[in-house]
Parts: sequence; C-alpha cells; structure tokens
Amino acid sequence: MGQCSLILCQRYEYYFIKEPKTWDEAQHYCRDRYKDLATVPNMKYLETLYTDSTEYQGNAWIGLYSISGKENRRWHWSLPGVEFNDKDMKWRAEQSKSLHFIDSQKVWREAQSYCREHHTDLASGAEQLKEAVSKFKSSDKTRSWIGLFRDTWRWSDGSNYSYRHWRDVEKLILINESKNWEEAVNYCRKHHLDLVSITSLEQQELVQERAKNASTSHIWLGLRYSCALDLWFWVNDQLVCYKNWADETDTGDCNLAVAMETRGEHKWFKKNDTDMFNFICSLS
Repeated sequence: MGQCSLILCQRYEYYFIKEPKTWDEAQHYCRDRYKDLATVPNMKYLETLYTDSTEYQGNAWIGLYSISGKENRRWHWSLPGVEFNDKDMKWRAEQSKSLHFIDSQKVWREAQSYCREHHTDLASGAEQLKEAVSKFKSSDKTRSWIGLFRDTWRWSDGSNYSYRHWRDVEKLILINESKNWEEAVNYCRKHHLDLVSITSLEQQELVQERAKNASTSHIWLGLRYSCALDLWFWVNDQLVCYKNWADETDTGDCNLAVAMETRGEHKWFKKNDTDMFNFICSLS
C-alpha cells in the first residue's frame, strides 16, 4: 500500500483530512487523532461521505482493505443489516422484503448493481432465500443469483459490515474467434474499444467469468512486453499494478504477450504473440 492519497477519518461523523498519505500512514493518523479510517456500513453513510467531501474532487482513503489468500475469504450477504453466521450456518435477517424475479442474464456484480439501482438489493438472508426458492420454482431457469458472496476485504475498525460499492467496471465481450495478439488488438479497436486490460481484482473477476465460455485454453489480454523499454504495458496505457502471474520467470523473448487461462485459477501466462487464442474486448 505505497500509493499516496488524501484520507477520510471517522469519529462520530466523517472528517476530511487534506494531507496526502499512504494507506498505512492514513490509518495511524486517524487512530491517533480520531477513531479510525472511515467505515461505510450502508448507502446512507456513503451519501454522507460524498456530501462531506464535495469540496475535493479526487481520491481519498477509507478503511476498507484486503488480506490476500483464499483462506482469508469470508461469507457475506449483499443486503446491509443481514448477517451471515458461519459458526452455526444459520442466516438471519431483520425483515423479509418483497422479491422480484429478474429474467435477465448478468454476472453477479452486474446483478447486484441492477438490484440496487432498480430495487433494494439481491435476495439476502433466510427469509428472503425461502421466498426466492418459492418464486424460482415457477420459472424455467436452472440457476439464479442471490446476495451471498465472499471476499477478503476487511474494515480497519474491525467491524463486519458487508456493504461494498465498487466503481462500475468496464463492459466486456468475449470473441470466440482464434487470432494472434496483434490481430486481436486490431479486431477490438475496429469493432469495439480495445483488447481488455485488468488493473484490479474486480476487473479480474469479471474477465474470468467471461473467459469460462471461451473455446481455447487461454484468452488474450491487452498486456504486452516491450523489449525497448524492458517493461510490460497495457494497451490502454494503464500502469501494471494488479498482477496475477502463473510464474515470474523471464523467457528472454521479445515477442511476448499475456494470455489468461480459461479454467483453473485463471492465471496469466507469457505467450508468444503469434499463438492463436480467443480474446476479450472492452466496450467502454
């Protein structure tokens, strides 16, 4: 967490601190002078946070951080106020709300965003789950999303709030045609926007969902090696911060691009750019 940014501290309300710091420095600052880095338990608090920071247009730290490793993932319900208890495997909700069955195919995060925009949230908790099963029986679909998810994210103050409000990730389309890397780039730029770039875990998760329907063992990503500069770069000029390499060994080959495996752990592999794979284009 070496990047510097402004910070948001929490006491009984939000305090906006105009001092650029790394996340660790921001956490120590807030704990010394207030309570902790800001926690956002639901949409109401998020709106308050936006209101308190309207004078500054930019990025600011909050208290959400991730502990890497599958063993650190925890189960949550998407709807704030509904708790998942992994000790007795019972779900309990504050109240049951009317459910609406949406006959539309989406990945999980898209479904969550849709429900939050048009209704309240994805079905969450024992009572809603029972109601969802009852409604689901009347449809001809074999699968449907509910609001249960797990992640490695924690709040700095130790609270267990499950509310997440990730920035909308770019729209993607899988192209089930085998092309080399240059051909994939040209195709995406001609018909859509560009070959997909992955700069966060959220984007990685969305891309790997699309990749599951590919007809090749790997799909091309918009990441290529430059011999002249001796570095990897994304076609959209984003910095290579997030990484998901299968290995870090150098091959010494200047004609390298990156392909992600379509099964397994969806790791990134360094491939010769003349190899033929399916690929994913970004639409926005």
